[in-house]
Amino acid sequence: MKYLSRAFFLLFLLVGVLIAVSNTEAVQLALWPLPHVVVLPLYLLVIALLLLGVLAGLVLGWWAGRRHRRRARERQDEVARLEREVASLRADLAAARPTPTPVQPAPREQRAIERQSALVAPEPFKQ
Repeated sequence: MKYLSRAFFLLFLLVGVLIAVSNTEAVQLALWPLPHVVVLPLYLLVIALLLLGVLAGLVLGWWAGRRHRRRARERQDEVARLEREVASLRADLAAARPTPTPVQPAPREQRAIERQSALVAPEPFKQ
């Protein structure tokens, strides 16, 4: 993709250079209510109009997306509020839960457990 974009850039650059070299005639640019006349090469006029068109398209695209950006900001604020609410509810739930106390076996069961552990795990070899 990187090579393809560079190839297109070089192609457009070549076309721009060919337009500039081929259209060096001077043209007069006069705007009706203004008394001034500007004389400039044709390729500068073409490039300036193309840049003006690109800028106008960027501004219109930005203007058209303002509603979507506003909705995204609203949704982002709502998500942040809900995340705070979930964290608060989780903290309340953790505080409400009683801490489990270890259950002690009855004395009879405790003696049985001790006998079984003595049978299963004998004392280590002493030197």
